[in-house]
Amino acid sequence: MKIRPHIFCDFDGTITEKDTLVFLSTRLGAGPEFVRGIGEDLRLGRMTLREAIDTEMRTIRLGFDEAAAILQREITLDSGFNTLVEWSERIGIPFTIISAGFHELIRLFVPAEKYPWVNVLANHVEADPVRGWQCHFRDDGPFGHDKQTSLREARNRGEYLIFIGDGFSDRQAAEMADEVYAKHSLAVYCREQGIEFHEYQNLAEVQRRIEESR
Repeated sequence: MKIRPHIFCDFDGTITEKDTLVFLSTRLGAGPEFVRGIGEDLRLGRMTLREAIDTEMRTIRLGFDEAAAILQREITLDSGFNTLVEWSERIGIPFTIISAGFHELIRLFVPAEKYPWVNVLANHVEADPVRGWQCHFRDDGPFGHDKQTSLREARNRGEYLIFIGDGFSDRQAAEMADEVYAKHSLAVYCREQGIEFHEYQNLAEVQRRIEESR
């Protein structure tokens, strides 16, 4: 492996077994049929990811603490996450969660006091039970958070970019990264676009492969 590797890892559906935004919209928002319709609009290009997330979040009329309790009861982390982070800290590889989701939700599962090695780059959300949840995005682009920007900054620092992801918001990052680990729809996209990648099921597999390449 080249010098100065940096692991960038998506959150929803990658570190978590379920996507927190889909779960919130389906269970606490407008419901599964509405979410399927948004997904179809996104797939067909009738809506940007930014618009899709904003629309779904506005259907949630619940306080944050109540929603957080439900999420923590229902959402689990990939069983290999802890050991991957512990290993990256032990050998000095920076670990950044890079997400089109929300900082507040990520820190429910990856609290800074427990994971001081992990940096989080994500959007923010204000849980408004009257108006619906209000999104505050990192940038004005169609994704709400252009993951390529952070990867480009790391590349300009001379770092070797390792990216782990699973979905739609990860496509641009996968196009830029030096080494890609993908599953679900991101694996399909990489295969269609001719992007070299390693397919995986569990983050423990990612750790083993990175270790073997060092």
